[in-house]
Amino acid sequence: MIQTNLIFLFIAAIFIIGFFGNLIFRRTRISDIFFLLIIGFLLGSGLNIIPTPEISMLKNFAPFFGSLALIILMFEGGLHLNFYKVIKQLGRATGFTILVFILTNILSGVFLRFTFGIPWIYSLMIGAVIGGVSSAVVIPLIKESRAKENTKTMLTLESAITDALCVIIVITLVEVVIAKTTSIQFVIQSVFSAFAIATVIGAVAAVFWLRILRDFQYAREYGYLLTLSFLFLVFILIEFARGNGAFGALIFGLVLGNGPEILKMFKMKEFSISASITKFQSEISLFIKTFFFVYLGIIIDISTVDFRIVLIVVGLVVLALISRVLSIKMIFSKKHSQEDNKYVFALHARGLAAAVLATYPLTVGLNNEFTMLILPIAFLVIIITNLTTTIFFFFADRKSKLKVEEKEKTIKELIKVDDKVNPVVRDK
Repeated sequence: MIQTNLIFLFIAAIFIIGFFGNLIFRRTRISDIFFLLIIGFLLGSGLNIIPTPEISMLKNFAPFFGSLALIILMFEGGLHLNFYKVIKQLGRATGFTILVFILTNILSGVFLRFTFGIPWIYSLMIGAVIGGVSSAVVIPLIKESRAKENTKTMLTLESAITDALCVIIVITLVEVVIAKTTSIQFVIQSVFSAFAIATVIGAVAAVFWLRILRDFQYAREYGYLLTLSFLFLVFILIEFARGNGAFGALIFGLVLGNGPEILKMFKMKEFSISASITKFQSEISLFIKTFFFVYLGIIIDISTVDFRIVLIVVGLVVLALISRVLSIKMIFSKKHSQEDNKYVFALHARGLAAAVLATYPLTVGLNNEFTMLILPIAFLVIIITNLTTTIFFFFADRKSKLKVEEKEKTIKELIKVDDKVNPVVRDK
């Protein structure tokens, strides 16, 4: 039995670690995700500070913690998106996301099938598990970066869409194995219906909630907790309707964050959510992100990793990066900022969705030698891609900073020259 004081100590330590990790990130632009994973690993199987029976118990909560983190962080991402920029970037973001996902999935599937002899359905399942970038990593990083606003919007949308894609495709492939069907129509219908259901329910629920907050002052006094409770209900409803709850949380946040514009479109009295809601949401997001990645490090079992799995992981990471480079060249024109392309390439970390989906086949009873491979592969991919994202993002942001400083220096020099040439104009 875990002592009460240890639980309080763990909760306090989580928030303090998250605060200083976020502070280090803001000062250095070095992602804190990798360090959170390492801290969790040391607490768990690394130094055995947390006993093995407790770790086994914690593993049972992976689907719950993963879903909670997805809801909170997707909602956070939606709140900070500009509605009109989303509409403008949606086509390109969707095209880029689908292209990267398909390339990663196909290349991973071919690699696993012909190099390691893993059946097609399981090869594609592993490719789908690690096929998308993590919103839990991308959203906090890109929000604080020096990238252009359009690029920030595009990458936030990519992380949201790709999380949903991974969830839908993996669940569909698992259902295909269980139902023993290979209907392409079944797969396509599952994907489109999940997105459509999430969009409709998320948007309608958000407009309804805006009106509640606008018309009832007492509800506004407890605005954040009521909003969060309603968000959970919306997530449950979307999942019950076989939609993607995580994507619905993003749509819910997007509509709330752009309340005046959305209500104006429907010719309703305008209303904007209070700053206290967004502020408290940022604090909760920091805690949830820190907790989940420390938790992820705790439940990692290195003993299941052998040389074969290491080779698989290295191959999958390389193929994921190749897919990203090819997609950038195919989607973005030469006019697109090279600095922003570096951000697009750098932000390739896997995280929340991969961790949750790695456990999904086992939770529904699909237990065989191939599904047992998914868990260690996903965890290693998460660790490596978070490390490489940290490195690539640091250099991309550093180069962007130097570029900005160089432009500012040039402008100052031009002003000095202009002052010398036109002293009369300057005096006036």
